[in-house]
Amino acid sequence: NEYKSYLSMSVANKDEALKCITIAKKAINDGNYEKARKFLIKSKSLHPLNEADVFLNLIKLKEEKAGSSKSNEKDLPNGPSKSKDPDKQSDEDSATKRDCTPEMIAAVNKVKGKKDLYDVLGCSKTASDSELKKAYKKLALALHPDKNCAPGAQEAFKAVGHAFAVLSDKDKRAHYDRYGNEEEYIQRSPGTRAYYTRHRNREFYFDEDDISAEELFNMFFGGMQPRRQHHHRHSYYRAQDNTAEHNNTSQFISNLLQMSPLLLLILMSILNSLFVEDPAYSYSRNSQYSVEKSTPWNQVRYFVKRDFSETHSDEKRLYLEYDIEREYKNDLQIKCINNSRRKEQLLYQYRVTGNARYKDYAESLDMTPCSDFRNFKLPQYIRT
Repeated sequence: NEYKSYLSMSVANKDEALKCITIAKKAINDGNYEKARKFLIKSKSLHPLNEADVFLNLIKLKEEKAGSSKSNEKDLPNGPSKSKDPDKQSDEDSATKRDCTPEMIAAVNKVKGKKDLYDVLGCSKTASDSELKKAYKKLALALHPDKNCAPGAQEAFKAVGHAFAVLSDKDKRAHYDRYGNEEEYIQRSPGTRAYYTRHRNREFYFDEDDISAEELFNMFFGGMQPRRQHHHRHSYYRAQDNTAEHNNTSQFISNLLQMSPLLLLILMSILNSLFVEDPAYSYSRNSQYSVEKSTPWNQVRYFVKRDFSETHSDEKRLYLEYDIEREYKNDLQIKCINNSRRKEQLLYQYRVTGNARYKDYAESLDMTPCSDFRNFKLPQYIRT
């Protein structure tokens, strides 16, 4: 009993220790290291867990790191500095190293804040390819970060590269002329957002992931063919589209082959209905079989078409009527067997359960097909 009580106490202590560690984790995430250390020490006193030591070491490292960062901030003359955008920081650094001329600032202001791609390049919507290239060359040289140290030169350089990449491509330019700026068009027509989400990285709009402004500049001024990589990507996407179309065609052919047995069966049924002749007679009257006749031996009634006499000679009619009587006798035999079996089953149920309804139902069954079958005599031969 003492051992069992010791085990139960040990389990309870372990649960409490785990709860303390959970509280300590939350305190660490909140930055309250004193509270976390307090509960971790309590956890170790309740039950030895390696996890408590791990988090104690983590608190120690975080405190050391926080202390070193504070000492570094104190060493700075103007205290801690706020983080800045990398592009703006690089612009400011370059501006401190070099003196920016009014021409540099004017070049940036000329592009800054413009959304229309033609306005960015300073061209009209009817500008030719040569005019677009000339405008891009002039602006790219004036705004390149290595040459222009004015604040915002980096963004202006990227905007010029973006504008030229779109307008120098025939398909993209046509799409831009039709729909304009993507964001403005989506705002005017919210239903098109899903369409642009699917297509913006494929054909119509330029992405920095496709080719950067710096790469475009190097290709334009470094002797390489402009948009070579860009066209390569278009070829890649066109190849993907062709592959998708090929896969769809292959899938359609595969499905058609799988359905071919069913289609063949349907075709055969249609052909049979077209080429197989209608039966010569029917046991029931309808619009097609309206002429009543009967067999000469057992007077089995049947119905034929109006042109029966023209299509059946006397000999052919005798053979047909013999087949009618033989088929009629087979039907009587089948009905007799089915009714006899059903009657036996009902009588058995009556004997087992004693329910009189089974007996009444069995006696109500029509057994005349059995007597008709016994009395039905087929001719031994057909006299023509």
